[in-house]
Parts: sequence; C-alpha cells; structure tokens
Amino acid sequence: MAKGEAAATVRFRGSPERLTGSASLPSGGPLGLEVRLDLPEEHGGSAPVYAQPLAADIGSMAWLRLSLPTSTPPGTYAGTIRLGERPHKVAVEVEPRLQLRFSPVGLILRGTPGSAITGSFTLFNTGNVAFGVRRMYAFGAFDVDGLDNAFGQTFRARLQPGERRVDRFAEALAEGHGGLVRVKIVKGGGEVPPNSIRELEGSFRLPDRMRPGRTYAGTMPLDYARYGVRIETTGSGRELEEPE
Repeated sequence: MAKGEAAATVRFRGSPERLTGSASLPSGGPLGLEVRLDLPEEHGGSAPVYAQPLAADIGSMAWLRLSLPTSTPPGTYAGTIRLGERPHKVAVEVEPRLQLRFSPVGLILRGTPGSAITGSFTLFNTGNVAFGVRRMYAFGAFDVDGLDNAFGQTFRARLQPGERRVDRFAEALAEGHGGLVRVKIVKGGGEVPPNSIRELEGSFRLPDRMRPGRTYAGTMPLDYARYGVRIETTGSGRELEEPE
C-alpha cells in the first residue's frame, strides 16, 4: 500500500456463526487475523475473536471466515482486524437468523375423530431474532397407510365400462386424507426472544372425517419450521371438548 493511501475496510457478512469476507493477506510476518468489535457485553463485548482463511493464498486476496456467538443481534458492527502487523478497519454485517428446535422432535397424539386433544412440546429459539407464536395454526393430516391402501384398492378393483384405473387410484388416495387439523395455542403463545426456551400447549381439533383405528401424520407449520405430528385415532364420537 502506498504511503498516505487509506486502507480499505474489510467487510464480513452472513449469519453470526458463518460470516465471510475477503482481504489481502500479508506476504510475510505473522498472520494473526485478530478481530475486535464493539459488541454488546452479553455477546462477547470487546473480547477478541479470530478470523480463519478459507484458502492459504498468502500475499493475495483470500476469503476469510469469522464466527460470533449465535445469539448476536442483527446489525452492522465496527471494529478492527489485524492482518499481520497492520490493523485495518472492519465492518461486520450480521444478518437475521431464525432457527428453531423442538422437544420432543415430534408429537404423538391419541384421540377420537371430532374431538379436541391437548398436546405439549418445548420450543428452543436458537436464532438471533425473536419468533412470534401465533394463537391459531392448521395443517393437513394423511393416513400413513393411505398410499399403500390406494395402490392395493386400485389394482384389485374390477373397473366399470369407461372407468379409468387412474381415476380409481385418485379416489382411493383421497380417502386417506384425514382433513384439516386446527390448533389453538392455549399456553406459551406470543413472542419468544432469541436464545430462549418456551413451553407450548395446544388444543388439537381432529376432523370428523378421520376414521377410528387409523394413524395419521402431518406437519404443523411454525414459520419456516415444520413440526411433525402423528395422530392415532381411537373409538368414535366427541369425547373431549375444546378448551375456551
């Protein structure tokens, strides 16, 4: 770099644990790559972190990787990076990262068609932004044996004149659709802060069209995440009423 020429700011961008940037690495001397940022105290404060080169092209432009605590809030953070013996300005743009985990990994429910049954699970917000749990959800449920049953019924069927086997298959497949399960969150709804845990309880209204003695499966949509629900139907009628 010529005398008096300002050093270019090294910029990183990405999710907190996977920030990437590029810089010209020195051709000689120590390669420390120490980074100091003005972070909130609960996310590391001014303690140094270290970038890692993704390619060892010393003396030329190289991609660098930087990792911060996963809960670091979105925003642009200023600081310095030491490339060899020289400090340079650094700007780190942390992008929003929504990541959810669940326990148990899937929910198993048992109840009669048309009833409302209670299910509980734990949500872990391991991202860096808050997640809003809505009051109502819905998802489709399908007989886990529906596809096999549809194939069996179709190939065993004696077709009527003018009837197509593909139409018989579609009709048999539709019989395996258990309908729309409606979910009311009765405990734990609202905003879940980053890096926190929330116990959720929901009332699951099973459709009347479900058949007793069958097993249905579906995925409850929670923003981009999908939570698997397995429903084993027993008996018949409405044995439980939905909580107010």
